[in-house]
Amino acid sequence: MVVWIDKLIFVGLKLVTLCGILGIWLKNNLAVENLAKMDNGVKAMQHRGPDYQAVDLYKKYAIGHARLSIIDVEAHANQPFHSKDKRYTLVFNGEIYNYKALKKELIENGKSFTTDSDTEVLLELLIVEGKEAIHKLNGFFAFAFIDHQKEEILLVRDRLGIKPLVYYEDKDYFLFGSDLSSFFEFNIDKTIDTTALNYYFGLTYVPAPKSILENVSKLLPGELLIINHSGLKKEKYYSIDTTKEIVVEYEDAQLKVKELLEASVRLRLIADVPLGCFLSGGVDSSIIAAISGKYKKNIKTYAIGFDHPYFNESGYSETVAKHIGSDHQTYMLTKADFKANFSAFLDAIDEPFADSSAFAVYMLSKKVKQHVTVALSGDGADELFGGYRKHFAEFRLRKMNKTKKRGIKGIALIMRPLKSNRSDRLGELNRKLQKLALGLKSAEHQRYWGWCQFIDLKSRKKLLKYNTTENISTLNGLDWKNLNSILYADQTLVLPNDMLKKVDLMSMASSLEVRTPFLDHHLVEYVNSLPADFKINQKGGKQILKDAFSDYLPAEIFSRSKKGFEIPIYDWLSEEIGEIMNGPLFTAEFVNNQGLFNYEEIRKLKNDWGKTNFGDKIYIIWALIVFQHWWNRFIK
Repeated sequence: MVVWIDKLIFVGLKLVTLCGILGIWLKNNLAVENLAKMDNGVKAMQHRGPDYQAVDLYKKYAIGHARLSIIDVEAHANQPFHSKDKRYTLVFNGEIYNYKALKKELIENGKSFTTDSDTEVLLELLIVEGKEAIHKLNGFFAFAFIDHQKEEILLVRDRLGIKPLVYYEDKDYFLFGSDLSSFFEFNIDKTIDTTALNYYFGLTYVPAPKSILENVSKLLPGELLIINHSGLKKEKYYSIDTTKEIVVEYEDAQLKVKELLEASVRLRLIADVPLGCFLSGGVDSSIIAAISGKYKKNIKTYAIGFDHPYFNESGYSETVAKHIGSDHQTYMLTKADFKANFSAFLDAIDEPFADSSAFAVYMLSKKVKQHVTVALSGDGADELFGGYRKHFAEFRLRKMNKTKKRGIKGIALIMRPLKSNRSDRLGELNRKLQKLALGLKSAEHQRYWGWCQFIDLKSRKKLLKYNTTENISTLNGLDWKNLNSILYADQTLVLPNDMLKKVDLMSMASSLEVRTPFLDHHLVEYVNSLPADFKINQKGGKQILKDAFSDYLPAEIFSRSKKGFEIPIYDWLSEEIGEIMNGPLFTAEFVNNQGLFNYEEIRKLKNDWGKTNFGDKIYIIWALIVFQHWWNRFIK
């Protein structure tokens, strides 16, 4: 359907997709043909918005939206959403949890509303207060607010980076959107950023503001971008003050953490569609599910299990579900599930992303979407409260004397020839020991960077033709002597670029919205102001969180050892690896034509596969498989 309204064309599309935004701004008339490609760009977000899609076309710019309806699911709340006088337009991806309070405030000041949506509230608030309105928002969001009279676009990404916002710029035009896959519908430059490639093969992801392509960037969490005829202007509207540490009694801090998290969960239980909780059986998701069950009767909870004894932890989730009385389902994943869904999983990735646990999130989201449209998760707690094993290792290392450090180095040297991988207890123990011994030799900031990496510098130098590194801007200026800075580093690097990216990609692939109560900015700011020893001590990490909610869950949930949300990647790939690595994407001709990798190193990986001490080389292979699939789909 195409209808002329003033100077715009409205294109209504009914396709099966999920929440996403897309826009283009022309710098000159040379790129005008790209306006006609907006339809295809929005269609490329088929994994983001099943309920409604639309595109508005203007002379110099265009905006599009793919909607997943959560609040006010009626057609009058569809986007792009226009002000009554048509001067302003909004495309918005996310949820504003305090929209009812903001709406009441606007009504008291003379504003009227035609919908019950948070979209209209956000639009009216931006009209009244401009970019200052952002500070009033409690939620997660990426949006574009257009003032047609001024011919200006305001782009905003939420405080903590829960929702993505990427943009492309060349001499002729500017693109922005939720998903890099949409950009390939336009005439973009596809040159690989070799620094980003190095990051990817070290971290398994590309940290913002970089992307895998030279001309594509990511807006950082808490940033906004203003586009007009003068060019681009970027601003940081939000950051956490890491220098402030409050003086408070531990018991009072516990009560405050409890109060803030419960308030956050209550806000995130608001929805006009079916809602449930992810429940892994770990501390974080169990607390969220327990609080949810307190305010919502018969809360639905969902878990993933594995047909592998070392990786399967579904028993813990079932213990929690029984304790809180939730309506629980566990989905057991097998190697057959992996084979059947692997290709579709790879197709859900818009930029090379090799955190293997993404497959588990992909499958969990796919299963959960059959029952609910919104799920609450425990993401963010590890980065806030010091829940990763590397946090406890850092704490203990700082307490060690020289004798104990020498002992660890000696044991690590003896065990080095033994297998080191994540597939069984002994291999995992040795892997952690080798990383700990390596960390003993480094200063705090170097140790942090080393422990973040899955693939070491030596391996990357062998594999990649271009070895370039830069400082990651979000880590500059931190006080590495302060353990709180280590946690904050994870909040700015690991959380938005790995954990939240993973959840967004994989949940959006199934049109499932995931909400993260631990990332309410009020809670985040408070926890960052607490002394580090409230979070990590001799007992381990997340102490204040565990103590605050000790009466909500069985004791065994708090005493269990930490284990990441991982898949049995080595075992699941064992039969297929030969076929994949000897396939068309790994031939000498294909690799040499790419000009990115040293084929000899890939040949060695093929030959070494199956050897007893293959170790973390499995992550090099996984990263290569993901990259080659992405390259073949979008670049070749």
